Amino acid sequence: MTARISTTVTAVLLAVTVVTAALALLDLQGPPRVVVTLLFLFFAPGWSVVAFFRPGTSSLTWALVIAASVAIDLLGAQLMLLTAWRPALASVCALGACAVLLVVHLVTPRRATGAPA
Repeated sequence: MTARISTTVTAVLLAVTVVTAALALLDLQGPPRVVVTLLFLFFAPGWSVVAFFRPGTSSLTWALVIAASVAIDLLGAQLMLLTAWRPALASVCALGACAVLLVVHLVTPRRATGAPA
């Protein structure tokens, strides 16, 4: 995956993260919030982590992104079950962590794959 595509995906997922947080803060209900929240949950946590490793092909990258996102979401749900059931706090933590990592991806210069260090 090229650096340009990776940067574009990161920017789009950061926008999805911000919109998800805004819809939650405004307490808006309905299909748009469901769609945006599902987009966030299925892609943002995984991309935040997987993009650091820069796997080779696009298909491998997206498979790892979705798998990592689902795993991170399940870990968050398990933590809520083991401690105190606070979905709002869990959402704030997930949104904040993903936003920070996505911003790190945007401000960190990316070098071409295969370039010498």
